[in-house]
Amino acid sequence: MGQKETYWSRFADNFEERNNYVVGKADVDLILKKVAALKNLGNVLELGCSNGTFSKVLANNSDSLLATDLSEKMVGVARDCLKTFNNIRVEKADCFDLPYSDNSFDTVFMANLIHIVPNPENAIKECKRVLKKDGSLIVVSYTQKGMRLRYKTGLIYRYLKTYGKPPKGGRNFGLEDATSLLKSYKFKITNTELIGKKSKALFIKGQKK
Repeated sequence: MGQKETYWSRFADNFEERNNYVVGKADVDLILKKVAALKNLGNVLELGCSNGTFSKVLANNSDSLLATDLSEKMVGVARDCLKTFNNIRVEKADCFDLPYSDNSFDTVFMANLIHIVPNPENAIKECKRVLKKDGSLIVVSYTQKGMRLRYKTGLIYRYLKTYGKPPKGGRNFGLEDATSLLKSYKFKITNTELIGKKSKALFIKGQKK
């Protein structure tokens, strides 16, 4: 089991509660509201589903949702949380080496993944491979860029108190940085937004050309 898988697996049983505390429930709800507004997603692949918080919202506007995570324990928790959804399947998968065919999905969704994985470029490359032509890649990721200093200080304090020292290899993407990353893989950017009042999350939607 790799370092990052081990790191996040420790928090699988109460990850949603921990995240609401660190980020702030009001800002988490704003992000979920934005995701809930996405329509006609078709057949969706979700990367880094953790305990299924976003999966529940995505399922309402998807024909099918394949929710995946690298952590065996997160996958187990997500399966239990999502067992009442008929259009969701949950399984373990590595975002750097996806076991799915080219041009398989209408939408790929990843939340809070690019800022914690090393070499997120490799994950974006895999997303493009498994997307159908004109399919959409949707990226949501917490960021400290754009936050006021006092809110940033509070966020860091709550994170360290809740999760401890973060694993190595992460990157604090801003909206422009993350948009450039998608553009470098020839995605046509159709929406960019910074969401949140105190805590911030970037939202980017790109279309595979």
